[in-house]
Amino acid sequence: MAASHLPGAMIDDMYKGILTTLCLLVGCCFLAAGKTAADKDSLYRVIQQTPADTGTVEAMLLYGETLFHENPDAAAKLYNEALTLSKKLRYHRGVALFTIYFIDILNRRGQYAEALAMLEQADIIFRQLKDTSSIVCIYNNIGNEHQYLGNYSAAATAYLTGLTLAEKSGIKKYEVKMYNNLAAVFISLEDYPKVIKYATKGYKLATQRQEVSGMASTLVNLAAALSKTGRYDDAIDYYQQVITLGRQLGDSSYVLDGTINSGSLYFEQQKNDKAMQAFSQALAIASAYHYPEYLQYIYMGFAEGLYKNKQYQLADEYITKAIQVSESLQAKDEQRQSYLNAANIKEALLQPAMALQYRKKYEALNDSLLSDNTRKHVQQLEIQFQTEKKDKELTEKKLLLTQKDLLLQQKNSWLIAFLLGITLLVITVFIIWMKFQHRQRLHEQKLQVLEKEKTVHLLEAIMHGEEKERTRLSKDLHDGVGGLLSAVKMHFSALKHDHPSLQESQPFTHALALLDDAIGDVRKTAHNLMPEMLSRLGLKEALQLYCRNISHSRELQITFHTSGTLHRYKSNFELSVYRIIQELVNNIVKHAHATEALVQLSQHNHLLAITVEDNGIGFNQQAMQQNGMGLKSLQSRIKALNGNIEIDAASGQGTTAYIEFDVSVLKQETQLAAV
Repeated sequence: MAASHLPGAMIDDMYKGILTTLCLLVGCCFLAAGKTAADKDSLYRVIQQTPADTGTVEAMLLYGETLFHENPDAAAKLYNEALTLSKKLRYHRGVALFTIYFIDILNRRGQYAEALAMLEQADIIFRQLKDTSSIVCIYNNIGNEHQYLGNYSAAATAYLTGLTLAEKSGIKKYEVKMYNNLAAVFISLEDYPKVIKYATKGYKLATQRQEVSGMASTLVNLAAALSKTGRYDDAIDYYQQVITLGRQLGDSSYVLDGTINSGSLYFEQQKNDKAMQAFSQALAIASAYHYPEYLQYIYMGFAEGLYKNKQYQLADEYITKAIQVSESLQAKDEQRQSYLNAANIKEALLQPAMALQYRKKYEALNDSLLSDNTRKHVQQLEIQFQTEKKDKELTEKKLLLTQKDLLLQQKNSWLIAFLLGITLLVITVFIIWMKFQHRQRLHEQKLQVLEKEKTVHLLEAIMHGEEKERTRLSKDLHDGVGGLLSAVKMHFSALKHDHPSLQESQPFTHALALLDDAIGDVRKTAHNLMPEMLSRLGLKEALQLYCRNISHSRELQITFHTSGTLHRYKSNFELSVYRIIQELVNNIVKHAHATEALVQLSQHNHLLAITVEDNGIGFNQQAMQQNGMGLKSLQSRIKALNGNIEIDAASGQGTTAYIEFDVSVLKQETQLAAV
């Protein structure tokens, strides 16, 4: 395949820029390239003498390639004849191969969108044929078309996809092309370290494989990156190597790449005579071999040199030619720069009206290109839309993809079957996932219930042991100490009866009163340790009696209040709540120095709420949270009973404890545990 090289824009405000030629490798090497005169004669004999078959198609394409540089119209005609024969023979590979060759014709005409549409259709054929090597080549050329259209993101995606497929499939021959074309993308994006990275990889690979065209192409991009970083001498040396390699290959396009870029660098170094000489040589080559895409850069180079030499009239003639060529090729970036250069020349010629006209054209096109660069995806959609709308008939006629014969029925049936399969698979996976999630949630809930039950059972065991010990102590106090004190009182009473003088003795009477108080305290303590009223009458009456007993002292008055209907609960739960309130009240008695306290119970639906507050000295809540073992133990017991506690306390401001128990949760957990 012929090598096509994409020149970039010469960027300067007053001709102070440098021309960067981005060298893209588009050849797919389906068949051998670089034919000699003997090869051309051999191909011509094949076309003329052999029967029309698939070999004739490939010979026609190859022969057209040999005519491309000297006579592109003749090459296009031969390509179209090969397409016609492929359609007649129903040779689908030949139809796709026609695309690979014919895109060079379209690119020379600036019809990049049409070329992109044809490549996408050829890709369908190669995929049907399972021709991986050709698919990699298609990715390479699709990337090139996106590069021409300024869609660098899409170009890089195509190159990287092709490179990945080539490496995965073990196709080594396209790696140099992919590396070099990626370097060209990064030149456009002005990321020169990556240009050097990819171009160097490509050059080393091409050198190892002795691919002269690959060496020349990678050197063009490598030199462009070096020139952008100010290494002009190294860049010129590389461009001279490109010229040598181009002559070795007999490919004038490489000679033009090296010559034009060398001329631009000479201008940068103020070597105007050398620059003009280089552009004169390039003009002779481009005119002889019909390279209109190169002429626009040559004309701009001449205009630059003449402008610097203050030969404004001649400069105007060359910039006008550059504008004509760039407009015919639809090369927008080159049009933009040509308009700016023309404005500067017209201004130097004292033609302000024309200068203003070109300046306006430059501004309009510049704004458009900048907008395209910031909205690459929108540009791609526009390209696809315009291609489908304007070139649908042209593409269908040229490619004649027999989709009805090869693809329509199979594609539709397979697509429907595939979509149905995917839908059923997704539904099945979703149902399995939902069942798994449901089982997982049930399992987690069961584990939580078991964990809570374990904690509750442990607390119940601890509390059972405590209650057993309290019962023993209560009996010892009531039957032992209480009985002993009652016996002492009986003896004291008998002694008072036997000795009438003691009836008037004040100390004896005071001793009897103290003995009565001791008997009462022992009885209260025994009842607190074993609240019989709790099991008989429930929380309300037991707590009311407890608060009344504690309030017997004049120093602390405890108010007990209830709201709502309090239900009876399991004995273990009631006993636990009783002990929790008892511990809170004991803390008030021991530490709060309070004169008033409130114990309140309320039942609302399934929520049992308890409030215990006092007007005491309060405490530092943060310090208590860190160091208070009693408070942590209390919180653990409440949490194990499916409850929570909130404490509001501050030094000197009293303390409020608010506790809630959700009785319904306890019932639900019991049901889940049964499942």
